[in-house]
Amino acid sequence: MLDTSVLLICFNRPDHIRQVLERILEQRPGNLYIFQDHWREGRADEERLCEEVKAEIEKFISISTEIKLHYCTPDHNLGCGPGPMTALDWFFSENEMGIILEDDAVPHPDFFGYCEELLTRYKDDEDVRAIGSMHLDNRTYGDGSYYFSMMNRTFCAWATWARAWKDFDLFHRDVTRKQFNQVLKDYGCGLRMREYWCERLAEVQKDALNGSSWDQQFWMSIWLHHGKGIMPNVNLCTNIGFDETGTHTTDSNSSGANRKAYPILPLKHPTSEIINHVSDQRFQEIYFNPVEYGLGGMKRLPYRLNKRLKRLVGHRGSWIGKKK
Repeated sequence: MLDTSVLLICFNRPDHIRQVLERILEQRPGNLYIFQDHWREGRADEERLCEEVKAEIEKFISISTEIKLHYCTPDHNLGCGPGPMTALDWFFSENEMGIILEDDAVPHPDFFGYCEELLTRYKDDEDVRAIGSMHLDNRTYGDGSYYFSMMNRTFCAWATWARAWKDFDLFHRDVTRKQFNQVLKDYGCGLRMREYWCERLAEVQKDALNGSSWDQQFWMSIWLHHGKGIMPNVNLCTNIGFDETGTHTTDSNSSGANRKAYPILPLKHPTSEIINHVSDQRFQEIYFNPVEYGLGGMKRLPYRLNKRLKRLVGHRGSWIGKKK
């Protein structure tokens, strides 16, 4: 029986949640929290799908697992940012630590034991703030089953502590670009990586993503508190959500789509807890902005130089004004 509480965040994907629920309930968790956002008004197909998700959940309620449900109120769709934030606030108001899954993340059975062991091992280490599940390349980093990273790849299957979540901020509006750039420098990030994340900060602060993001803000809160995360040396979760039903995950050719999951137990703990910058840079290149590196990056050099010059002189828009 799994002693650690589990949170499942879902919305309108009945076929996906069925597979994830089956994997969770194989572990017999003592406490399972399920959060579902409400459908958006005027979308009959979405209402039907959300009701099908509820029906899938109801099938499992009779199983001897304590399931706590949080269905968003009618006429109130929170969205992809405030929704998970609300779910995590609810979950950590009752739990010191826990495992979090979204409805398209099918974890390997070892994922649960991996999270439970590391949640306990590092629960009093304020520097360690997240436990991820994703491994995108074929390289092994360090001498253990896992290593330490700034690129906290929560990505739908992860774990953390209430002490880390309390620092979450949906907008980070008190943070200046200069401050954030220095934080990234302190992590050893190169110029392109710093530019990328400073641009993401600007988007977050202006709510340019229309409330559709929360995970980037969580990573930022970790960096702003000089924290780090734990990453496995094998992939521990298969994301089945890169399809036409996804909001952000629509590209089936993405490096994160449908990756096979592997066993990791028993864990071998690494001898070093230093952040592995090679793995972080590699992940940035593979997943976040591959176009900025290699041949593609060389082709984009004029664009990057132009963008830096505009920022330096405080210019916005095209250099050539529109004709009146």
